[in-house]
Amino acid sequence: MEPKEPTHEKMIDAVKKYYGLEIDENAYNNADVYAYEETTVDGYSVWVVTNDMRSICISEDVHYYDSDVAEAIMEHVRYSNGHCTLYADSYFLDDIYFDDVLLETFADIAEKIYNEIMNEDSDYKFDMAELQWLKEEFTESEEIDQTVS
Repeated sequence: MEPKEPTHEKMIDAVKKYYGLEIDENAYNNADVYAYEETTVDGYSVWVVTNDMRSICISEDVHYYDSDVAEAIMEHVRYSNGHCTLYADSYFLDDIYFDDVLLETFADIAEKIYNEIMNEDSDYKFDMAELQWLKEEFTESEEIDQTVS
C-alpha cells in the first residue's frame, strides 16, 4: 500500500481531538482559554491570552507582538487535561496563523496519535494509507498490521 499524507485539515482535526480542543467564539463566559486582540488607549494593538477574563495579568497575558500568540494559546491547551474550550474568533485565529501552530503540534504528537489508533483507544478517521504514512514518518517501524481498519 502506498502511504498517503493526510490533509492539513485532518491533521488539525486530530490535534484538536487529541487535546479536546473546542473553539467557540460564543463561549465568553465559560471558556478555559480566552484569546483576542485589544487596542490600547493610544491606538496600538496588543493580544491577550488568558484563562481568567476577570484577572488579566499584563506581564503574563498581554503580548505586544502577535508572533508568539498562537504558541501561547497552545501552551494553555497542552495543560488543559483533556478538554479545552477556546474563546476566539476565526478571523483572529487566521491572523495569528493558529492552524500553522496546530500543524507543528501534530508533528510533535503524531506518534502518540498513531499509538492511540493502534491500541484502539481512539478513532481519528485516518484511512490505511494515511496510517501507513504516520507510521513511516513518526514511528520506528515501517510496516503496519493490515488487520486494523
